[in-house]
Amino acid sequence: MKRIIRVKMEKKTKGFLRILQRYMDGSSRNEEKQVMDIWYGSIERENISDLDSEDKNQLEDKIWAGIQKEIYFKNEPEAVSNKLRYIPYLKFVSAASVLLVLGFLYFISDLNRSRSSLFKNISSQEQAALLKIENTGSSQSVIRLTDGSHVTLEKGAKLYYPKLFSATSRKVYLEGNAFFNISKNPQKPFLVFSGDIVTKVLGTSFTVHTNIKSGNIEVAVLTGKVIVEKADKVKETFDAGTGGVFLTPNKKVIFLPESEKYITGIVDKPVFVEKPDAGAFVFEETSLIDVIEKLEKAYGVEIKLENGSIAHCPITADLSNESLFVKLEIINALLNTKSQVRDTTILLTGGACNSFKSSQT
Repeated sequence: MKRIIRVKMEKKTKGFLRILQRYMDGSSRNEEKQVMDIWYGSIERENISDLDSEDKNQLEDKIWAGIQKEIYFKNEPEAVSNKLRYIPYLKFVSAASVLLVLGFLYFISDLNRSRSSLFKNISSQEQAALLKIENTGSSQSVIRLTDGSHVTLEKGAKLYYPKLFSATSRKVYLEGNAFFNISKNPQKPFLVFSGDIVTKVLGTSFTVHTNIKSGNIEVAVLTGKVIVEKADKVKETFDAGTGGVFLTPNKKVIFLPESEKYITGIVDKPVFVEKPDAGAFVFEETSLIDVIEKLEKAYGVEIKLENGSIAHCPITADLSNESLFVKLEIINALLNTKSQVRDTTILLTGGACNSFKSSQT
């Protein structure tokens, strides 16, 4: 790991030197090295021992991006080069060192703000008592908690949790992506804090995914019931706070932190919420409305018909081995309908009865 960090550091150093070479006409290599020493020294003097290797790498990337933005992208090379001819070298070194130190301190505070937002609902003492597990491997990592719950961390994900849960609730804090399979306990709701939201359950399975670029957080429910709400409005009891979203199996919500809005929908790969009987999806001249009723019951979703005249169109097809959305595509082909997801509902539009039968039968 140390070798990887050293290699990344060397790459950033060479890049910075190339920028200096481009802008400082006639400057020597030794002088450029002095500027880099000031930058690197400013980082070494700061206390970053509490950051793990990933955080340090991210910090270095941010500092490097800041250098490029401030020195390279904000100025035309020709204009900067001309100005530098008339600026004494020592003044340039001083200005560069101030810029880099300030940039470093800004990114340190930015990192701290990001991390502290995850724990803004607990005291510093509670935070210090939390255990931390980070998945530094290349595959998923499964963690068993003291209450019997299982958490599957994706690569790079971090989970903060107490050694023992309190008498009234179970709280954990997540950075990154994870799948939760929570043991049922109606007396002690399980709360997962992630960014600005909290996911509350009694006993269920669900995923939490955070988009690194946008900061959007997606919660998708596999089994059970989930409440997603703003972390600053959370209650430890299993009820919805102001503006929360209630989710059932095969439903999902995406929280947009910038606008503080929730976008609900259906998961990409719905699973059975009630296992159907053998042959339940083998249809022989079965009316569309009966087919829809079986799909709704099996997957826990609502399917609406815009065109009521096709409700009793006959369907003949074997849909046993198909996913929900493939089943719908076959129905679309049989009746010339179109299906689309609107919020947490599937809407079938258009269509007409015909005598065509699926070749699968």
